[in-house]
Amino acid sequence: MMTLKVKEKEYKVKFGYNNFCDSDLLDRTADAMGIVGELEGATTDSSSMAKVRKLFTLTRELLFEGFKKFNPVSSLDEVGDILDDYLDEDPENHGLVTIFGQIILDLMGGGFFGDLLTKSSEAMTKLTKKVSKKKN
Repeated sequence: MMTLKVKEKEYKVKFGYNNFCDSDLLDRTADAMGIVGELEGATTDSSSMAKVRKLFTLTRELLFEGFKKFNPVSSLDEVGDILDDYLDEDPENHGLVTIFGQIILDLMGGGFFGDLLTKSSEAMTKLTKKVSKKKN
C-alpha cells in the first residue's frame, strides 16, 4: 500500500484482486511500463503525445481504483483534480512519470504483487511439485 500526500491530506492507495480481475488495468499497466521507456528523449510528435495521453488516463484510473478502499472518490474527474493539486505543489518532482512510477513500485514491490513477479519461476516450480505429488 502506498500513500499519496496532497494538500496536507493523505490518500492511501491500496489495490485488490477485483481492481484487476474485472478490468483490463493489468494489461494496460504492463503496456504503459513499456511506454515510459519509449518516452525518454521522445519528440512531441502525435505518436508520442498519444502515448502520454494513455499514461495520463491509466494513472488516473489506477488511482481511482486504488482509492476505493480507504478514501473513495466519486469520479475519475475528482482523481484528476487531486493529480492537478499534486502537480501544483511541486512541478519538478510530482509529474506524471513520478506518480506512475510510485504506483508501479507499489504493485511490484512489497505491495499488491509482493514477490509474485520477482520469484514467480521459483514459486511456480514449487507449486507444480506440490500439485503433481497430490495427483499421485
